[in-house]
Amino acid sequence: SCGRILFASDGDAPRNVAEAPDRDNPKTGISRFSAEELMLVDLQADTREGAIVALAKAMEDNKFIANADNLVSQALERESILSTAVGEGLAFPHVRGVEGGGLTLAMGVSEKGIDWDGEKVNIVVLSAIPLAAAAFYLRLLSNLIQTFTKDANRKLLLDSKNAASLWKALCKSTRATVK
Repeated sequence: SCGRILFASDGDAPRNVAEAPDRDNPKTGISRFSAEELMLVDLQADTREGAIVALAKAMEDNKFIANADNLVSQALERESILSTAVGEGLAFPHVRGVEGGGLTLAMGVSEKGIDWDGEKVNIVVLSAIPLAAAAFYLRLLSNLIQTFTKDANRKLLLDSKNAASLWKALCKSTRATVK
């Protein structure tokens, strides 16, 4: 037996840890990192802080992370160093070193736009990145930026009317880039 392996109790564990994987229906593509429950179509935020809080709360409420307040404070600390807005109405706030779950993405869409350090942002993707996935995340982020800099893919997301249609648009637009 190995004394170096630690086991978490399933009670408060994030969903990615507490649920047994479905071996008959393995997840592929973007569904490995997100879910329909993490899609916020009508993101009601005027500031980057408000957007990050709403997305982190969705992650916590759906048991993808254990502590939304910690994620928010770390994301805002990261934002104070350098904005994660990348142009084209996109922002990718993220926190590395999150433990107790897998790589998780939550997406919010704001029709009116959010002030993000003087830029107008309509699509926000908040990421919680465990240490083990830090290197992989850079490739994933690059693929997401590549996908959403295309007008047609952004339009699919912005035209979504509910979480189900946003999830479907996300899966469709990332099918070729997120494997």
